[in-house]
Amino acid sequence: MEATKALAEFIVDTDLGKIPPEAVELGKQAILDCLGVSLAGSRDPLALKMVALLGDMGGRAQATVWGRKFKTSSPLAALANGAFGHALDFDDINRTMRGHPTVPVLPAVLAVGEEIQASGKAVLAAYLVGFEVEAKLGAGLNPHLFENGWHPTAVLGVVGAAAAAAKLLRLSAGKARHALGIAASEASGLRQNFGTMTKPFHAGNAAKNGVIAAKLAQKGFTADPDIVEGKQGYARAFSGPEKYNLAKITERLGRPYDILSPGVGLKRFPSCARTHPGIDAMLDLVQVNDIRPQDVESIVCQGSYTTPTMLIHSRPQTALEGKFSMEFCMALALLERKVGLPHFKDQKVQHPTVQELIRKVRFEIRPDLATIENSGNPSTTVKVLLKDGREFSKTVDEAKGTPQNPLTPEEIKDKYRQCVRGIQKRNEMEKTIDLVFNLEAVKKAADLTRLL
Repeated sequence: MEATKALAEFIVDTDLGKIPPEAVELGKQAILDCLGVSLAGSRDPLALKMVALLGDMGGRAQATVWGRKFKTSSPLAALANGAFGHALDFDDINRTMRGHPTVPVLPAVLAVGEEIQASGKAVLAAYLVGFEVEAKLGAGLNPHLFENGWHPTAVLGVVGAAAAAAKLLRLSAGKARHALGIAASEASGLRQNFGTMTKPFHAGNAAKNGVIAAKLAQKGFTADPDIVEGKQGYARAFSGPEKYNLAKITERLGRPYDILSPGVGLKRFPSCARTHPGIDAMLDLVQVNDIRPQDVESIVCQGSYTTPTMLIHSRPQTALEGKFSMEFCMALALLERKVGLPHFKDQKVQHPTVQELIRKVRFEIRPDLATIENSGNPSTTVKVLLKDGREFSKTVDEAKGTPQNPLTPEEIKDKYRQCVRGIQKRNEMEKTIDLVFNLEAVKKAADLTRLL
């Protein structure tokens, strides 16, 4: 099956008029969400180190580094902006990918779009094409790619970024195949690095490498034209022999768009998405039953066997580790009765009261979620046992913000405003929101990026 050829032809043949309007509208929401969390991430300690690196590396002033008052080359801007976007783990999610779809693609799209003075319409189409390519690759390579320890945002995202950049650069189908081939050899990212600065680096590196792959292909650089399906190619290398399904990549490409089904989830909490059903459950239990931290004897969370492979920090000591700790998120929800950006600080994680509550939490595999068929199921049950013997239980199958329980457009705008408060002026944030929601009418990508 010529999967690489099918992807390349999809990249070249798809324009905004062929994409369902409802997919376009969801795309705008996801773009605004990513810009907001990226600007917030530009104030993370990770960003200071990334900006210092860019200063060391130099680069022509082609594209804006978001949240900073300078430009650099388009690949390096994509690197920085992708890392900023994933720094807080507050960016969107997609279950087909088992990762974050926008953060490797949008930084690549806007960096190249600004460099070549692409229109908002072209940027929007390229973003949606990149999203669809990486998601359908996820359909064919997961769950085994994920089970093998790879970080899908990085491994799939680099190809999505290359696809989007190839679309913007108007590459032929032949050159687009080479761009995919180059990107496939640049794919990497290990889940063992969750809870460190390297996880956000994965997203930025994917964006950067996607830009480089498309630019090399534009200049005539070659790669294997059958990289996805080749005997020693992308699918086999990341999923394992006979553990992938090429038909799932090609047969439903754009039918429907993955941003529509299963959809894109926009986060309410700045932590790994697998913590979100548990957080929702705990917040509900605390509020409905007026549970006080000092009255709690123990907390049990039950979910999929894959949950502890993502939430790998059961005894966190840093804010980054806390984002990948069900124990910390349960303690936080119980203690604060809310979960937000200000709570993910090292000193909060290390506070003696929080550490005491963390030790009261344990995770168990729910019997109905113990097999590979349910490896992607986020359903979580939280049971709270009080010292007086009372027990309260709550199961949440779909956290608020998932496609099945989505944020409203106004809630998405409010999240953006909260993320950029103190970074953008009020008129700038409202202008950004307006431009994104009317992106197809924007004449040049720089009209948007100058606000960032």
